[in-house]
Amino acid sequence: EFKNLSFAYDNENYVLKNINLIIPAGNTIGIVGHTGSGKSSLMNVLLRFYDYQKGDIVIDGRSLRDYPVQTYRAHVGMVLQDPVLFSGTLFSNITFNNNDVTEERVLEIMSQIGAQSFIDKQPNGIHESVEDMGRNFSVGERQLIAFARVLAYNPSIFILDEATSNIDVESEELIMDVIHQLARTKTVLLISHRLANVVNSDQIYFLKDGEIKEGGNHEELMQMNGEYRHLYDSQMALESYGKEKTVDV
Repeated sequence: EFKNLSFAYDNENYVLKNINLIIPAGNTIGIVGHTGSGKSSLMNVLLRFYDYQKGDIVIDGRSLRDYPVQTYRAHVGMVLQDPVLFSGTLFSNITFNNNDVTEERVLEIMSQIGAQSFIDKQPNGIHESVEDMGRNFSVGERQLIAFARVLAYNPSIFILDEATSNIDVESEELIMDVIHQLARTKTVLLISHRLANVVNSDQIYFLKDGEIKEGGNHEELMQMNGEYRHLYDSQMALESYGKEKTVDV
């Protein structure tokens, strides 16, 4: 729960203002808004990359500040829009050389997220070499590896910050399928500028200028005929136009 939370990077100019938000365990929550609305700042304080000045974040009845940082983060998994990989193998990138995570577990995870075909096409399977920064894999493939990496540690909370940006449609569909699978057993927070990715969320919150302007499920927000509806209709119109142009070509 976010309780009257306000946050400023410089202690003066607040980028989050009086945020009140309840996220039940096991729910999928969409956080949407234009660039600069405060979406990533919300995640920065939730992950304790920065401390907040006013209000509090409460998890399981305890203030976030009462949890040791490393203990807390062990229960939170995050996938960014361009995950960082290191030199090694797929296996070492997923397990971080943790001996408790076996080859069988990694293969099970890759199958779970629909990445079996990705592994099958690698000459050395999960022991295929990874170049520095993962440059021998596409952004979509790096994101699949990042999902596997997070699942290997079985966190309770998943945060996906623009996790389907800058990837092809096929990879995006696969990753959204993974997210829907995770949502069955985990608490999932989806940060996205693309509203089509959050329409199935239990609740969606529209941020603007650091404040929650609208909240509800997709149908409720559409009926409000507010800023969410306007942005959704605009994005759908643009996507339809793009498909028409592709057909014409």
